[in-house]
This record gives sequence, C-alpha cells and structure tokens, in this order.
Amino acid sequence: MSGTLALSSLIASLDRAGLTSLVRSRRVAAPGSVHDPLDLAAELLKPESISQALTLLPWEDLARLIGAEEGGGANVSGSLAAERLRGRGLLGAGDVALPEVSAALESLLAARGLTRREVLDGDPGEGFPAAPEGSDTSSWFAAALTATGQTAWILRELERSPAKLNRNGDVASAWLRAVEDRLAIPHPADLVTLVRAADLAFPADGVCVSTGANWLRAEHEERWLLLARAAVSLMPVQLLEMLAGLRPGTAIPPVIGRFPARFPLATETTFTAIEHTAALWERIGLTVAGSVSDVGATVILNELSQLPAAAADDTAVGIELGFPDPAAGIYIQPDLSVIVPGTLGADDEAALAAIALPEQLGVASTLRISEATLSEAFHRGLSGDDIRELIGGLALTGIPQPVDYLITALSERAGSIVVRPFLSEQWRSRVTFARPELRSTVLVDRRLAHLQLHEPGPGTDVGFDPSDDPADLAAPSLLSRLRADHVLAALLDARYPARGAEGLVAQQDPEAPTSALRPSGARRAAEAPGPAERQATAAEELIERVLDSASDGPTDTSRLITLAIRDRTRLSVTVEIRGETRTFAIVPVSLAGGRMRALDETAGVERTLPLDAITEISQLA
Repeated sequence: MSGTLALSSLIASLDRAGLTSLVRSRRVAAPGSVHDPLDLAAELLKPESISQALTLLPWEDLARLIGAEEGGGANVSGSLAAERLRGRGLLGAGDVALPEVSAALESLLAARGLTRREVLDGDPGEGFPAAPEGSDTSSWFAAALTATGQTAWILRELERSPAKLNRNGDVASAWLRAVEDRLAIPHPADLVTLVRAADLAFPADGVCVSTGANWLRAEHEERWLLLARAAVSLMPVQLLEMLAGLRPGTAIPPVIGRFPARFPLATETTFTAIEHTAALWERIGLTVAGSVSDVGATVILNELSQLPAAAADDTAVGIELGFPDPAAGIYIQPDLSVIVPGTLGADDEAALAAIALPEQLGVASTLRISEATLSEAFHRGLSGDDIRELIGGLALTGIPQPVDYLITALSERAGSIVVRPFLSEQWRSRVTFARPELRSTVLVDRRLAHLQLHEPGPGTDVGFDPSDDPADLAAPSLLSRLRADHVLAALLDARYPARGAEGLVAQQDPEAPTSALRPSGARRAAEAPGPAERQATAAEELIERVLDSASDGPTDTSRLITLAIRDRTRLSVTVEIRGETRTFAIVPVSLAGGRMRALDETAGVERTLPLDAITEISQLA
C-alpha cells in the first residue's frame, strides 16, 4: 500500500505558506518533474527524501510519528507535533501514517540500534545547565581580534593567489598548506569556510576568489560582527533551536551532549558539523572554554530572533564590543622583525601588509620584513621612496639601518627595467634598461619570445615627453606590440627586476578579458546565480506549478485511481449522476474507456462509475 494518495491530498489542501514551508524543509531530487500535488507526493516519498527528513526530527515528533503508526497516542503534546509532521510531509491527510515513512523509520531505527519503545520512553531533558561557577569569558576579545586578523590575511592571500577548488567544491589542501606556511595561520580551512559563509569569498571558474575588499576597509568591530553572524549560521539549526534560552556564561558542551537524545536519528554529518562549528565559535570568541561570552550570547540570540535582515543588522551593529583603540604605530627591529602592539587602522594595516608577512597574529602581532616581501612590493609598482615613506608613516622608531640598506639594494635592482605604455601605429609598450647587458639578455631569452621585443630603428620616436627623466634619454630600450601590463607580467614571471612606470601594475592573468563588455570569470560568477540561488528558483517555480494545478481542479482522477488499483487502496468516491450525489467506499479493480470498475465492500456489489461523474476522491484508512 502506498501513501501517495494520502500525501497528495494533504499537499492539495495547503496554502502558499504551508506549501512553501514543506518544499523548503524537504529534499526534492527532481523539482523540474513536479507539476501537481501527486508528483510532489511521489518525490517526497522517495527513500532518500524521507530519510533526510526523519534524521532532523526531535524526540517528541518521532514519538508522535510512532504513535500515529501504532494507532495510539504517544506521551507527548500530540497536536503540535502532528502539525509539524504534516508540515514536513511525514503524515498524510487526516494524520494517517504513510507506509513509505514507516519503512524508512524502521530502517533508521535498526541502523541506530534503537527500538520504537526506547524512543517512546526516551527523555531528552529540558532547560539549560547552570552557568559554571566563576566562569570568566572576559578574554573573548583576544580570540576575536586574533581570528579577525587571520581572516584579513586569508582574504589578502585570496586576492593575491585565488585558491583552487576540488571537485567537491572545497579549497585544495595544497593552497591551505601554502597559506599555513606563508602566513603562520593554523588550520586555515576553518577560516576559509567562515569567509565563504560570510559571502567574503565565492567560487569562480574553479577557484575561490575574494570579495572582501569592503570588509578589509571596515573597522575591527564591524569585521568581527559579520564573522560572528556567519559562524552562527554554520551551526545546524536543530542545535540552535536548543540554544533559544541561553544567557552569558551558558556552557555549550552539555547542550551538545544532550543533542543525540533530542535528535535520536541524527547523522554523523550533523554531529561533525556541530563539532566543527563549536570549535569555530571558540576560535572567534563567541565562546570561551565552552561558555558563551557576553557578546556571543547577544549575537546568537539576535540570529535566533528571526528579525528582518535590516532590523537584525541594526541590532547587531549596536552591540558594544569594547575592542581596544588602534595602536599608534609599529616597532621595527634591526633583525627586520616588526612588533605591532595592538590593532591597526584599516589603512595602516593594508600598508604594513604590503611590505611584511606575519609570524604570529594576535592582540599584539609579530611580522617580518624580508627580501622576498620587499621584492613583491617592488613588483607591485612601489619604489624605494614609496616604501620608505610607508614605513616612516608607521614606525615609531624610524627605519633601522638594515632595513634601509635592503631597500636601497633592492631599489637598484628593481629599477633596472622599467615598462611603460607607448602608443603608436606599430608599438604599444616601451621597455627601458639601466644596463645594456640586461637588455641583451632579455632579447635572447626564449621565455620572452612571445613579447616580440624589437630594438628601435633609426629615427624611431621612442615616446619621451618633457615629464620623463632626462637620464632615460640615453637608456637602452626595446619596443613591443603587446600591452605594457602584459609585458610587465611576463618579465616578472621570468624573474627579471622589472617595474611599471606611472603606477602600471602587472596583469595577473594575461588571457583574462578586461573589457567591460567581456566580464572576467569572477564577475561572471558574481552575475550568474549560484547553486543556492538556482535551487531557490527551482523551488519557487515548483510551488507555482503545484498551486496552479490545484487551482485548476483536483489532481488527475485517472492517475489517482491507477495508483489505487496498483496498491489495492480503499477510496472514498463522491459521484454526481443526473443531479443526484452519492458517496461510495470502494476498492478500484480496473480502469478502461473512461470508466472505473470497483468493488463496493459495504454493499457487496461491483460498480462501474464514469470518471467524469466523480467530483471528489480520497483515500480511506
């Protein structure tokens, strides 16, 4: 016997809000194939969809479901539980049990080593444990500032080098290991998950790219609040519902410990998500040693309040975090290490990130200037004077002699090759060299053959203007038909000490389109709907089709009867013939020529009823 008819009758009776809630709470494998309540019922009764719904049921709903199957009441508040079960499509019209759900429930109970009686007699417990005596969560801000600083560096690294994605959509482990080594950030995968949940990074053309430019310009309080809200959203909603009455100091581990009793059929995937998210809460300061911090409780309760997005944001922004004021500057040591005694403003933080890499991040951080970091700064177009000015604006103790010497040495090398745009009928860029032998080396380098570099011919105007340095007039030069940013990128890739003139920066991907009419991969990904948006659109279209089919009249009668014949289902059929309306309790036997042949068990006779005379049809228990 199938529950398709009973469930389709329930679906047909739902209004838009009820149908929307049902579709969003269940997994529909093929939404495009659903056109009416009968199609949707068939999808929802597939084993994988039922199992997904059952694993998310709390104890009282499972007990009510078992009670409905056994025909008796369970020791729970049945009306509310039954309403939730109907809303999830796990009971049919009239609260009848669905055979497919019963079979899936039996299978899941056996897999968990549970019996129906154990579920009925279970007690998940209520209320919150008392806050531990003397629980001190005042150190939450240290974790918050550390995580915020680490996240900022991860976003900068995504801008510098987008992370390759695996087939399952996760960031490749090679990129994560490189970040851990380069930036001294432990377990960066957790923070990458967080920035993606906060919409600060997204997948595009097989890589994960940063969209966190505005976040990096924000104050530290705003940064942390966005991360905190994203961390709350990562926690499975079933556990969040158990936290609705939390207060500052509430211990999270005991609540997590009660989760298996509260949700007896929960899967390992859910337990793993809870474990990882709880660790993330600890890492960013929502909890301290397992206890909810003061601001953590406020953020979590704000997210649970289900306020409109704008109201929730306003409430969260109003939270007083009490972060320390930004530090006045930094201390640069003769060994090239940089001591940052506190947080920096967004501009100072970005300036320091341009010339140093972290060794340890926290409330007070340690970074290091090196030949590699300064070389990268030169490659991005900074000059020695730019770097000295940048350090002078940050350092409280001036520029140590070893740092100044390194800047001078790299300046001499970095300025050896200068690339600038040069527009003429034949050429698009000009490359000047401080030393003739360097130009000769570049001309014969096979790695640069695609640049089509040529020496200027006699009488060629090489594009100097009055603002150029007169010393450059005598400098050897080469011309190329390619754009200047392409030439600069190729020279840097070949490890030549090149820099761009007048703020020219190397293009990261020479093949990437730059025209506004041909958007890059990142822009295409931002403009195209993502998987979640496509899923939401498919669900909305499904809802409209089901509602339209219901407004057109009852579900196709012949399909209902065909299902009843296959499953030997008893039906209640109302017919109207010659103005007379009668209702029969029948078991359909066959269907042909627009007529149904059925056994009337009450009268003990066989009846033949025309389909066009049937005005109402429903399943009997």
